[in-house]
Amino acid sequence: MHLDSGNLEDIKKIQASSIFKGITTNPSILVKEKCSRKTAITNILQQSNKLVFVQTVGFTYEEILADASALLATFGKERIAIKIPAHEDGIYVIETLKKEDKTIKLLGTAIYSADQAIAAGLAGADFVAPYVNRMSGASINPFKEIAKMRHFFDKQALSTQIMAASFKNAGQVMEAYESGADTVTIPYGIYEQMTNKLLAIEAIHVFNQDATLFES
Repeated sequence: MHLDSGNLEDIKKIQASSIFKGITTNPSILVKEKCSRKTAITNILQQSNKLVFVQTVGFTYEEILADASALLATFGKERIAIKIPAHEDGIYVIETLKKEDKTIKLLGTAIYSADQAIAAGLAGADFVAPYVNRMSGASINPFKEIAKMRHFFDKQALSTQIMAASFKNAGQVMEAYESGADTVTIPYGIYEQMTNKLLAIEAIHVFNQDATLFES
């Protein structure tokens, strides 16, 4: 599981947790921090020792490749993974970077279909990120698409991991896992939905109240 956030308070909460393996960001997340991308990523890296996924900016092959190279030069491949939009030019960037250095960690993002994810996986992406809730909003069944990705990656013995993203509730997270996702990236609020169940909280309060009877 990964934390989909640039908020330093949220990142602080998961720093000591083995549940969260890394932190994912994108320009829309980082703009909320009201500072430059470089400053936001630097702050995250200072707050956490977990792998941080940083998304490239640009649309053309040349723009994306240049930005990916700049990010790696600034932060180093040991601390960050590069998120690359998985359209035609982006997939070629994934292929180029993997040919240059197989140890760079790459994620194909903005995935809306199994065939798109498969292309990114064949290009060498370590992760692909299908956008679950956005796909649902576009009348695409995200769980069928994830199942197709899972089937292909397993059949071809590809090491590409499916990191499902874009959730509106904890139920979608469980369906993504059940459909074959290796991992998910979620905002902290979704994690709270997964853990702070109302019935569980009520039961805990009853247990604690009953425990006081032993003291009377």
